[in-house]
Amino acid sequence: MKHLFLKSKFLVAIMPVLTILIISGCNNNKKSSSMQAVKVYVANEEGGSVSVIDLQDSLKNTSINISDSSGNMFMAHNVQVAPDGKSVWVTAVPMDSTGTNQLVVIDPNTETVKNRVQLGKDLHVAHVVLDHESRNVFVTAKESNQVIQVDATSYKIIRKFDLETGHSPHGLRYAKGKLYVANMDAKSMSIINLTNGKITDIPLGGVAVQTAVTQDGRFVFASLYDTKEVVRYDLQNSEIRRIPLPVGAQGPIQLYATPDSKLLYVADQGELMERPVSNKVFVIAIPDAKVITTIKVGNKAHGVVISKNGKTVYVTNSIDNTVSVIDVATQKVIRTIPVGKGPNGISYWFETGGMP
Repeated sequence: MKHLFLKSKFLVAIMPVLTILIISGCNNNKKSSSMQAVKVYVANEEGGSVSVIDLQDSLKNTSINISDSSGNMFMAHNVQVAPDGKSVWVTAVPMDSTGTNQLVVIDPNTETVKNRVQLGKDLHVAHVVLDHESRNVFVTAKESNQVIQVDATSYKIIRKFDLETGHSPHGLRYAKGKLYVANMDAKSMSIINLTNGKITDIPLGGVAVQTAVTQDGRFVFASLYDTKEVVRYDLQNSEIRRIPLPVGAQGPIQLYATPDSKLLYVADQGELMERPVSNKVFVIAIPDAKVITTIKVGNKAHGVVISKNGKTVYVTNSIDNTVSVIDVATQKVIRTIPVGKGPNGISYWFETGGMP
């Protein structure tokens, strides 16, 4: 009886402690489960791979080789996370010029290649985007002057949009049933209406490399490499506003707007047309159409994407083989992350989707 009494007193004494520990443990589990996974995908053109940076797990860096089962190697130029977050699409240019251009499809749950779409030869595919429903994929083919549409479920080519000879389409973005395509050789932007197939060409007066669409649906921007400008195209009245970049700019490539549609980040690359390599990102105030800040990053700044919450910018540095992380609040680089060789395109993934 004495032992039972002492045992009962002991249990009574420790019950509050056990209760606190159990509740505390539950709270900790709740906290960890509420933290959404976020990742950045980087297309390493020279390395023939895709780097996956886990932003919640000490920046763990995984490399996905995009070579096929026969050992054929491909240059990964651009990468795009589907808006539903269920797939990641990579434009794959064969390192052997006689090979077939592909779209490589990655499963973000396993970080493995789950499918390949054979697009054809002599295309030089460049950029890839998806519609908001993640049903259709669109990829530019520079040499054939086309935009190719692929069904995201069947992985079949369902339509081709033919641009005029000599357009050399490169970057593109999707918004509200239309594609906005940057044409390097035509020095223009093609607007493709996906409902009726109509193509409208907007002269821009410079080598257009990439486009960006603000999430409020008001503006489309295009980077003009040779003139060292960014063009703002007003979707409400078709007005074009030219934004000159500061002295010292060497030629903009990719550009991306913050989710609140207030700021535009422009990667200034240089190197092409025998220009010096640049290490700058220019920040444009969208309402004023003016450059307000210059941020030094790594060498040959190329790709740019912004986090879902609009607090962080990620920029690929193609010569340094790194990604610069910029804090939007301070406009300063807060981290530099090593990736594969020759990083180009970059895309942002979160548990329920991807940045467009």
